Amino acid sequence: MNEVKSKNLFIRVSEKEKILIERNAEKCGLSVSEYLRQRALGYMPRAVLPEVFFSFSDKLDALCIACEGRISADTEEKMIALIDGITEELILPKQEKAVV
Repeated sequence: MNEVKSKNLFIRVSEKEKILIERNAEKCGLSVSEYLRQRALGYMPRAVLPEVFFSFSDKLDALCIACEGRISADTEEKMIALIDGITEELILPKQEKAVV
């Protein structure tokens, strides 16, 4: 879905609002345009996590690999679900309910 973005929208904001928007976009590792686009389309972008999180995530993945075949399939499924849940909660943008 790499649609060409050729249309512009212009909004007026106060200096305080501009600074806040820029700061929030930076925390999420997004351009101001992408941050506002995601917010306007009902998504709540996530702040970029510290490097230590990814180190922790790698260790969890290594644990799953080390346990493969040594634990029950049910336990393995629960471990994978836990990691997927953590990833979803901390990394993936959440979509908010659309205002109609």
